[in-house]
Amino acid sequence: MPDPASHLYDVSMDVAGVRGDTLPLQLPVWSPGRYARMDFARNVQEFRATDGAGRALRWDKTNGSRWVVLTGGARDVHLRYRVFANALSGTFSVLDSAHANWNGAALFMYVEGHKPDPVTLDIVPPTGWHIINGDTRTADQTTFRFENYDRLIDTPTEVAPAVMLDSFVVDGRRYRTMVHHNGPVAAATRERFVRDVEKIVRYENSVFSPPPLEQYTFLFNIGFPGGDGMEHLYSTQIINRAPWQDSAAVLSGISTAAHEYFHVWNVKRVRPKALGPFDYTREQYQPSLWVAEGWTQYYGLAALGRAGIVPADAFYATMGGLIQANLTAPGRKEVSARMASFHAPFWDGGAQPQPTNGANTFFSYYTKGAGLALYLDLWLRAKAGNGRSLDDVFAALKRRSWNAPTSSYYLQGRGYTEADVEHAASEVAGEDMHGWFERYVGGTEDLDYDALLARAGLRLVRGDRWTIEEIPDATPAQLTVRRGWLTGRRG
Repeated sequence: MPDPASHLYDVSMDVAGVRGDTLPLQLPVWSPGRYARMDFARNVQEFRATDGAGRALRWDKTNGSRWVVLTGGARDVHLRYRVFANALSGTFSVLDSAHANWNGAALFMYVEGHKPDPVTLDIVPPTGWHIINGDTRTADQTTFRFENYDRLIDTPTEVAPAVMLDSFVVDGRRYRTMVHHNGPVAAATRERFVRDVEKIVRYENSVFSPPPLEQYTFLFNIGFPGGDGMEHLYSTQIINRAPWQDSAAVLSGISTAAHEYFHVWNVKRVRPKALGPFDYTREQYQPSLWVAEGWTQYYGLAALGRAGIVPADAFYATMGGLIQANLTAPGRKEVSARMASFHAPFWDGGAQPQPTNGANTFFSYYTKGAGLALYLDLWLRAKAGNGRSLDDVFAALKRRSWNAPTSSYYLQGRGYTEADVEHAASEVAGEDMHGWFERYVGGTEDLDYDALLARAGLRLVRGDRWTIEEIPDATPAQLTVRRGWLTGRRG
């Protein structure tokens, strides 16, 4: 990144042990976590290839994102290209005078057929800038070795003149918060922010279990244009355009952190079948994002109350708003949770070259899945006197997938199917849930939230903004369910 103001990254790629007359190279057309087709190759320029002696090699393209180098018998090939990057997000990359921040799918090609191979990344930052990502182990580390290409591009990186770096330990794991904040920050605000992140980690680790890692890094850009959150195996990338305000009930970045950290298990490890290993050559259509994203949305919203960051009335208002969306949005009657998931490449950052009727024909799998999660969590608690919850369904799904025999080079276990989710729910419920899944996951029937809330001594208050209120004469059994739902605890 020799000239940050140009927004151009210089990428040099050395490939050793080449065999054959051609070297095919692919740049992803999409990025895991953002399901629409992005065609990152449109920002690649000045591509060239040479052999070990520096002689130029001919090359061609077979489509917009696939290069083929004619090796002429060379066994070592050196590639160089530049990438224009001027969008701070969880999908794209930026390079400017404030910082460099990249997502690997937008920058790094892979050798076709060799995604499982180890890869080394060397970073040359501007003088005085500092590097931080989920794999950073030492100050100003510039060399990183990844076990495969998937891990390389699953490691977003921030390079900046100065950042705030803090850490804490939960369940024997080291957690780091890296904050690049646009403007000054009071010491008390910084401390409050780190403690709130720690509260989220402590609660969410209690849902599944502590994740299988030694270190996890939250990468925050606060007060810069943009807004996004993206999950990764050992880190998360979070952007919020609002600078911190001491008077805010929840500091910028905290709500997104509650969502993204839950992905450390749900989607990144306990994952749908299509999400690891990945086919980067085409966008992915699959039916399970109502679990991968929707259930994560529910737990992220619940975490703020259950971790003690917001009071009970805020928890009730959030859940009331979630129910309101699930019972009033026009698109809920047009698209099921499964089909909304399947259509993600149309809507999750997808190009909109023509006007659509999406407001009436689409209902987000985030919101629909979160509404289903809310219902299942409270229904299981009411059914079992708070002895079971959605946490147990996750545990059963984890046993079926993460604890299954490893099916690929990518990661432990295997990806789950829709049948796995249904069987996990049935196992915990102690009854066949197939009919419920067909009506409410595969169909578009509205759930009866009023009757369910009554089992916890609660009622839905409808108005401009729906909320939930406590019934004052709740029975001991109802209070047990209510307390469990509020705190996230069972028993």
